[in-house]
Parts: sequence; C-alpha cells; structure tokens
Amino acid sequence: MKTIDMNGDELFFSAFMFRLNHIQQRIEISDQIMLEVQCDKHTFLICEEGEACLFIGKEHWPFAAGCIYPISPDEAYQLEHRNSKELAYTIVKYDVFQWLSTHMLKYAGPLFPKRNQLNGPGSPSFNGELKELYEARSYRNDAEYSHLNTLFQRWMERIITLYSSTDTEPSQESGLASTIQYIDEHYSEEISVQKLAAMAGIRSAAYTTMFRRRTGHKPLDYVNHVRIQHAKEWLRTTDDPLRDIAGRVGFKDEYYFSRRFRQITGLSPRQYDRSIQQQTLVQDWLGHDVLIPSNPERVIYLGHTSGDLQVLGIRLLEDQRAEAVTTINVERAARLEPDLIIVDSGDQHLYEQLSCIAPTLAYNSHASLTERVTRAGSWFGRQLQVKRWLSLYEKRTVRMWEKIGRVIQQGETASVLTYHRGERLFVMGNIGLAPFLYHPLGFRPVHKVQEALEAGRAYKEISAETVQEYAGDHLFLMLPQEPAARQATDTLIQSPAWRTLAAVKRGRVYHLDELLWNSGDAQTCDRLLDRLPELLVGHLH
Repeated sequence: MKTIDMNGDELFFSAFMFRLNHIQQRIEISDQIMLEVQCDKHTFLICEEGEACLFIGKEHWPFAAGCIYPISPDEAYQLEHRNSKELAYTIVKYDVFQWLSTHMLKYAGPLFPKRNQLNGPGSPSFNGELKELYEARSYRNDAEYSHLNTLFQRWMERIITLYSSTDTEPSQESGLASTIQYIDEHYSEEISVQKLAAMAGIRSAAYTTMFRRRTGHKPLDYVNHVRIQHAKEWLRTTDDPLRDIAGRVGFKDEYYFSRRFRQITGLSPRQYDRSIQQQTLVQDWLGHDVLIPSNPERVIYLGHTSGDLQVLGIRLLEDQRAEAVTTINVERAARLEPDLIIVDSGDQHLYEQLSCIAPTLAYNSHASLTERVTRAGSWFGRQLQVKRWLSLYEKRTVRMWEKIGRVIQQGETASVLTYHRGERLFVMGNIGLAPFLYHPLGFRPVHKVQEALEAGRAYKEISAETVQEYAGDHLFLMLPQEPAARQATDTLIQSPAWRTLAAVKRGRVYHLDELLWNSGDAQTCDRLLDRLPELLVGHLH
C-alpha cells in the first residue's frame, strides 16, 4: 500500500508504524548448526562478531560482523557456524501496523524485499543504536517504555534511510568486480585487503566475506592464485631462474614463492617444470596441478565415495571412510606408503599434510554423480570406461523407475531422515540416498527440502517437533550405528508427532541400514538400482 506525499511522489514506508517486541543477544560456540527458526514477527538479524552462513528458504547469505538481514513473518532462517571463533549476534523482533483509510491492520508482508541492500559498500555501523536498544529493553514504567520506543523509531529511521537512499546492491557488486579485475591486471604489484576494500568502498571484514562468496577464495589467496597461474606460464616457456620469475609475478622472496607454489599446485616449481615435459599432470577439485604416477599401484582413498573409483576398475589400497567432522589419521596414511592419495576434503592444511606423504588429489563427494565419475576417469585415463558406465547406468535407471512407477503415483514426494552426531536429526539434501530418489522420473522433494536443494545444501538439521514439515509421502528413515543416534531414532518412532504423519499411517516408511543405503557413490547407486524396486514394489503390493 503506497501513499502520496504533498509533492505527488509515491511513498511506501509512510503507510506503517513500528513497535519493538523483543531484543535478544546470542553467542554460539564454534562449529554449530543452529536449528531452523520460524519467524512469527518481523525480524532483524545483526551479526556483531564471527562469521557464519545464513539460510533463508532457498537463499543463502554471508553472515559476518556488521551484516544486517531483515526477515518477514512466516519466513524461516538457519545459521551454520563452522568457524573456530564464537558467533555473536542480536535478534530484534518487531510488529508492523499499516494505516488504512478507516482503521489500522497488522502487516505481515515483506518490508525489505532487497534483503542484502542494508549491507552495501560503506554501510554505517549500527553498534551504538543496538547497544542503546539492548540496555533499555527492560523498562519498568511508561516513561522508560517511551524512551525505548523513541530509540527504536530512531533505529527504524536509520534502517529505512539506508535502504531507500541508494540502490546499494548493484554498486556493491560493481565495486567488488572492479577489484577482482584490478588483481587480474596488477597482480605483480603490492596488494593488501585494506587497499582492495577501500577501492570497492566496502568495510574490510565485509569485503573479505563477499569476495570469498564470489570467488571461492580469500582476497590474498586469490592474489597468490593469480600470481601462480602466471608463474606457470613463465615456467612453461622459459628457463629463467626462479628468483626472476618470482619477482615478475609479485613475490619478493624466492623461497616464499616456492612454498606458495607448492601449497597451491601440490608441486614445487621445478617439479612442475619437469612434469610439463613428461605430460603427467592432472588437476583436482581445488585446482591443484598434481603429478600422477603413470600406473599408481598403492592408491588410498580418504572419504565417502570410493565406489566412484571402484566402478572404473581402480583398485584401492584402503578405503578409510572419513566423515566431515572426523579427523583423518595422517600418520596411518603414511604407514601405508601410498604412491597416490585421494581425499574427500577441502581442508587446505590437511591437503598439505597428505601431499608431504605422496601426490594428493582433492575430491568433491558433494558434486553430482556424473561430474565425480567423469573427473575420476580423467585422472586415470579411463574416459572410455566412464562413457560406457554412465550410458549403461542411465538406461538401467530409466528401466528401474518405469518398474517402480507401477506402484507409486506421479508427483509423490519422498524424504530421507537420519539421526547423526548424537541426538541431532537431519533431512538429507544433495548427498546420500536423496539425490538417487530425486531423479526426474522418480520422487519429488517436499517444498522445504526443495529449498535446501536450491540453496546447495548437503543436509539440513531439523527438530523432531518440525518433522511434519519435511515428511514426504514416503519416508526413508536411516538406522544409524552410533548408539546415541540409534536411541534417538527409536524415541522418534515412538513419539505422537511421528505417528500422526501421513506416511506412517499409510505404511510408507522404510527403515534402512544407514551404512548400506545412505551413500551416493557410483557403486552404491549401481546396487540400489536392484534394491530399491525390491523394497518399494514388495512393500507396496
């Protein structure tokens, strides 16, 4: 509802009144996924310290110091905090009332649809106003409430002024893009984060977060990446001394250049030079150029999806299944004396430790099955085997869903649930059994799971009280090995909330061994082409 001011211009915010409802400060310890929060009022989330990822439906945003995000009633948010530092943030809840011609009505629609516009370049700090609001929250009389209300109106005035004064989002992206171009063109010069942030007109902390989201690298890591790429060209085309090449690409120290070169590529500059001549280089998921033995005989895989390699006939010395929260045993890997290591991790420090033992390839088990198998085949020169396997797999998949289609209706939904890490309940997104079920000819994800998929989430932590929002027409419930997780699963099955689910009432719940079913590697998917029809057709007939 817009109103017209005295000059005939359309206004939006003049139609509303605002009332503070609640203000709360929270501190979360490191490496946490907070449960999803359903908003019943208009809300601001303000990050004061730390760094996390904020999910709002299918959107995801960097949540770093100084960031402010508006959330509307009936929207839900979830924070994933995987940093070593604590996350400190404030939650401000408020009511909005809209003036109509004869009465006032509570307004639940979005006030700030351009959600990230409050975090533009040069956005002012709101710490002072936030501190005043928090200190005045416990009012005892009308006068103190009036003071609190005045402070909140000033807060809203600053928020609305910032939001409506300029279109900050395009200029923010433009400023960021210009600094990336600057790095690409001036990589040999001295570059600092402060210099880049000033050029973009963005606070240093916010700039680093935005830069990482845009490029996948921290600013100075990206600078070094660009420098190393140019250094490779010099190594390929000249026999110049390393100190000369280092200086040309912006490194003042030959030894620091060599160390960074090895960190990024997995090879020393001279090893890279020799490998170019021998034509034995491959590139891994993180962009490392790695010298692969012609016929590796002692290959170790550290991760979840070793079946991607085994379907291509690649023999593994040992399959150490490593979860994202589990520390990989580097000493044990060294004792096996491998000539090649493949690790399912993006941890650069771990990569550096393993690459000291043997040539190491970083692998991404969250990528699609086709992408993973194709990359693995390219490493080992088995492109023909990849083409044959994928062709046969797709034909068998179509036949499988045609068979299952006899007992399920088109458009029926499915969800995969599992307890993990103790009493923590997760709905699976783009890893494990779920992607196998969400084939174009198969089941559909429910709306809340579809949001997680569109946000690129591997899984999403939920509470037992909200399980009905994630439950499909068919429920695949994983039975974990961990005792605490298994006990939590049994408790869920006995709960009244579980028994009221439509899938439970209709007998469409499948209790499955997590180790046998909840994996998305090629070998498991191959096996599931036979097992899923046996499960569904036999169960539903």
